[in-house]
Amino acid sequence: MRLAGEACQCDPELFQTIWKHLKSDGVPDQAANQMAAEMMIHGEDFESSVEKYQQYEDNYKSKGFNEHAAQAMAVEALEGREEPPEESTRFAMMKGGDNSFEVPEDASREEIMRMSEEATGRRPEKVYMKGRLMA
Repeated sequence: MRLAGEACQCDPELFQTIWKHLKSDGVPDQAANQMAAEMMIHGEDFESSVEKYQQYEDNYKSKGFNEHAAQAMAVEALEGREEPPEESTRFAMMKGGDNSFEVPEDASREEIMRMSEEATGRRPEKVYMKGRLMA
């Protein structure tokens, strides 16, 4: 940890390289600055997944936060200073893509719910099969 007033032994060229890489991956300027700085200071302790950052940012935006707030909160979550945003069902459906999977024809509702929970980490409240709700 660096105390206030201490000089950072950071290589500006390395910072610029990290920043350019983040920008080329689609990370906005301010978030790229903050993520690059965290990577320089914390090295491998900082979760640097651009994909995870973008998922967090999109999730915050879907909750109604403006672009700058969503960026800052996404970086905070990556740094571990903030809990990662919990995905709403709406967000998961928007970002989830194809969330279908095959089940045996004779599978019960309970079995399908269990398989879904194993596949997604969440237990569904309802099960639909070809447009109809299974009771």
